[in-house]
Amino acid sequence: MCRFLQHWTSVYTGAAIMCNRKSPSHRDPKCPPEGFDILTCIGGYDHGVMQLTNLGIELAYDPGVMVSYSGRLVRHGVQVAEGDRIVWAWFMRDSVHNYAQTPHTEYAKYNLADFAIYHLAQYNQADFIRYRAL
Repeated sequence: MCRFLQHWTSVYTGAAIMCNRKSPSHRDPKCPPEGFDILTCIGGYDHGVMQLTNLGIELAYDPGVMVSYSGRLVRHGVQVAEGDRIVWAWFMRDSVHNYAQTPHTEYAKYNLADFAIYHLAQYNQADFIRYRAL
């Protein structure tokens, strides 16, 4: 296994490609709680909505959107009325770390100085107009 790990270039231990799959609200019990999944969505559809239900958040989930969250802690689901959707998901599995005898992930850390100046960041308000309609 060690010789294969030398060529694995991702921090993620797994990837999946899903096509037109319904995704009711759920959690991913095999993911470590401190690991963040990344989902990238493409396709020919409009008006996709991702719900992060236990956070009370709904996001526009149109083609080209990337989302990252803890699949174990955050209940998530997707609604797409019609059209074709492809999702590329990157995720972690503790079982792979256990098998390969590699260190497990840790919770994200931040620098208090960086967090203190977060409110000074400039955002383009046009980026948020689309989310207000949901």
